[in-house]
Amino acid sequence: MERSKPGEFNWIDLSALDFDAQSAFYEGLFGWGHTDIVPPLAELEAQGIPSAEGMTYRMFNSGGHNVGGMSQLSPELVAQGMPSAWNTYVATDDVDVTAAKAADLGGTVVMPPMDVTGFGRMAGIQDPTGAYLFLWKPLLPDETIEYMQPGTLSWTDLTTRDPEKVAAFYAKLLGWDVQPMDAGPTPYWTVNIDGQGEGGIMPMPEMLPAEVPSFWMPYFGTTDIAASFAKAVELGATVLREPAEVTGMLWFAVLADPAGATFALLQALGAPEA
Repeated sequence: MERSKPGEFNWIDLSALDFDAQSAFYEGLFGWGHTDIVPPLAELEAQGIPSAEGMTYRMFNSGGHNVGGMSQLSPELVAQGMPSAWNTYVATDDVDVTAAKAADLGGTVVMPPMDVTGFGRMAGIQDPTGAYLFLWKPLLPDETIEYMQPGTLSWTDLTTRDPEKVAAFYAKLLGWDVQPMDAGPTPYWTVNIDGQGEGGIMPMPEMLPAEVPSFWMPYFGTTDIAASFAKAVELGATVLREPAEVTGMLWFAVLADPAGATFALLQALGAPEA
């Protein structure tokens, strides 16, 4: 499935604190395989990266489909206290133009547009509420990517302290149709892309400390949330939210992997299987 419409969520990757352990966790949980890519040293040096150490990029795959990637956080970022986290990417027709527009709309360009030799062009931005998002235009469309399938990215949520402000930002930047949804006591806005709901925006829970920035979180699909949840816990995940039902629509659960990166499980419709 080609994920190239402007504004579509078209890639995720993990900034790892413990490369081998986190890789083993997700491969064990979802049955993923992997292929490793090591960028040429000259390319790294041209980008101002002083060492090739730890720069392996791991591509996760399942059933012939690419499902995500992973790289090790640099020692410098680890020393600065950077946590392990999943990174969210969206498609754009022109990375440079979209990055400049993000700045004009009140965002910040934290990674200037750059070529990823042989793969595409990317940039990193921070929205006005502090959430990081990456812009990605592949050199060639990847028709092996799957979405909303078991073990693949199936939804993406933004948790923020100013949902309405950031909804307006992304609507102008990416053309998203952001609509309020009656999802119970907590306000929720659905992100619609070309008529298809693919994500959401919600307010930051009051229990989170003020220093916690806005963040994106991926949901991985499953056909049996009870089994997937139990497997994640068995593999060392920390439970942040037990499986819960959004009545008549889906079940979800929120966890942190053994190195602290948060993610969610999602089972569409019905109750969890026994």
